[in-house]
Amino acid sequence: MITVAVLALPHCHATGIHGVMDFFTTATYCSRKSGGDPTTRFDCQIVTLDDQPVQAYSGATVVPTARRMALTPDLVVVGSGIEAVSAPAQLEQYLVATEPALAWLQDCHRRGALIASVCTGSFVLAEAGLLEGQVTTTHWRAAAQFRQRYPTLRLEEDHLLVDNGQVVCAGGASAYVDLCLYLVERLVSPAIALACSKLLVLDGRRREQTPYMGFFGQQSHQDEAVRKAQAWMDQHYAETIVIDEVAVQAGLGPRTFKRRFKDATGDTPLAYLQQLRVEAAKHLLESTRTQTAQIIWQVGYEDTSSFRRLFKRTVGCTMEQYRRRFSYLTPEPVSQRAAAADEIG
Repeated sequence: MITVAVLALPHCHATGIHGVMDFFTTATYCSRKSGGDPTTRFDCQIVTLDDQPVQAYSGATVVPTARRMALTPDLVVVGSGIEAVSAPAQLEQYLVATEPALAWLQDCHRRGALIASVCTGSFVLAEAGLLEGQVTTTHWRAAAQFRQRYPTLRLEEDHLLVDNGQVVCAGGASAYVDLCLYLVERLVSPAIALACSKLLVLDGRRREQTPYMGFFGQQSHQDEAVRKAQAWMDQHYAETIVIDEVAVQAGLGPRTFKRRFKDATGDTPLAYLQQLRVEAAKHLLESTRTQTAQIIWQVGYEDTSSFRRLFKRTVGCTMEQYRRRFSYLTPEPVSQRAAAADEIG
C-alpha cells in the first residue's frame, strides 16, 4: 500500500486537492481490475496545517480526512496556493502561515518520502529548503515572484513537470493531472497510468506550460520614460518600428534607453516588441479565422517565415497548432463547410 498525504492549504485550489484524491482512487481501481499486484493500492488522505477544515479560493470547504502528524506518508503532494497568483501582495503573510507544515515536510523528506508540489505549492517546498540544488517549476504567472524571493534556486517555468528524484514539481493548477499520471507511471506502471488516462478520458502527459503563457509586460517599475515607451509600443507594435525611434518617444538617447529599458522590464526593447506581436497574433488565432499569413502582416511582420520561427520558439507550437488548441470560435456547421467545398470544386 502507498500512503499519500495531500496537503490542503488555506485558499488552495479545491479541484486540485480532490482531483488528486480521485485520481489515486482510480489508479487503485485500475490496478485491481487489470489483475495487477493486489497489494498495489493507494491510501490517499487530505491533511491540513492544523487538522481543521480550510476554505479554498472558491469559497468551498476542504475537510481533512486524517490528522497530519498521525500519517507516515510514502508520498506527499502539496496543493496549489492561489495567493501567489491572485494576491501577490499577500504572499509573505500566506507563506508565514504555512510554517507549521515546514518541519513536517522536512521530516517526511528525511524519512525518504517522495515530495511533490502542484502549481505554487513549490513556494512551500522552497520555504522548507527542499529545493536547494534542485530544479523546480511553478505557475508561469508566479515565476517573477518566485525568482525574486528565491534568487538562488533554478526555476524552469516553461516546464510543466520537473523530476529531481525525491522531489517532483508540477506547474499550473490543473497540472495535478499530469503529476498524478506521472506518479502512477513511476510508482506502479505505465500500463496502469494509461488505464487511468483512458478511464478518466484524459490526454497523455503534457510537457510544457509555454503555450499557456501570456505576456503582460513588466509595468511595476518607477522609470517613467520607459513606461512612456512601453505605452507607445503597445499602441504602435503593428507599424514598422525602429528601436532608436522608440528612444526618441522616451526622450532618451539610444544607448541609455536600451540600458534603462532592460533594467526596468527585464527585456530588451526588441524582445518586448516581439512579445507584443506574438501576443497579438495569439489573440487573432483565438478569436478569428483570418489566415495565418494575414495575421503575420497585421501584427507588423513582413517576413512570414521569420515570424513563424519566432512564434514557435516563444509559444512552443506552430500557429496552426495553437489555433486548433485555443480557438474559441464555434465551428462552422457541416452544411456550410460542404457548401464551401462544392463552390471550390
